[in-house]
Amino acid sequence: METEATSSRAIVERTIRSAVKAVCRYSSPQRSHHPQKFAQLLKRCSKASITDHVFILSSFSGRALLADNDEIDRICEDYSRIPDKYALFEKMFMQLFMDEDFEFAVHFSLVSPTEESLRNEQKFRTHVGKFQRFMNYLMDMLSKGAQNGEQIVHMLRIIGRQHTNVRSMSFTAEKWLIFKNAMLSLLCPECDLTYPTWSKLISFVIYEIKDSYLEHFRQLRSSSCPQIAQLTIIRKEQCVMLTKPKKSTSRKESMAKQ
Repeated sequence: METEATSSRAIVERTIRSAVKAVCRYSSPQRSHHPQKFAQLLKRCSKASITDHVFILSSFSGRALLADNDEIDRICEDYSRIPDKYALFEKMFMQLFMDEDFEFAVHFSLVSPTEESLRNEQKFRTHVGKFQRFMNYLMDMLSKGAQNGEQIVHMLRIIGRQHTNVRSMSFTAEKWLIFKNAMLSLLCPECDLTYPTWSKLISFVIYEIKDSYLEHFRQLRSSSCPQIAQLTIIRKEQCVMLTKPKKSTSRKESMAKQ
């Protein structure tokens, strides 16, 4: 009982710390133009309770990974039992490039790719290897406990920012969904007991990467055109001047003119 109580207190304390950081971050002047996102964040934080088993709560997006230690341990064990992880992710990216969305292949300058051509393509092999290292690190951090939550979130935010360097492809909601389904289909069958936990983890990872990607993209767009805001104010003032009604001349002034 003491262990459960201690675990519950740790969950609550971790949730409160993340919530406070998030509130401070979103109440800053730079974030004042995101009132809707701030409201969603407060709503998520207020719903978090001991029974929710908040394993990770992002202080950036307010997104929570709801899972207990046993659930996380089970998926970590599942992952450790995969004999050839590179082959698994190679299969996943082949499915994405060849069957799901041609834009994935176009980004790597590949036209009508085949399994053989992908295996011989250095950029493809490098990408698969990078993704394998990312997953290895993620699962290793998860296996060490919820205290690594902030490090995981920061890693995901960095990856999200890096995706803004990809100019040849737009990361739409449809692409993220395709990616999630491809991962789930290979990591865990739907009938497996760990399927819900895998689904929640992948959703959390994608959400955090996507949120960071969109945030950084907005920052790049605004910093590249700082004069737009000033120009908008000037144009508004000009419009006001043009639309102001002219003062009507008095009767005396009109008679004097005559």
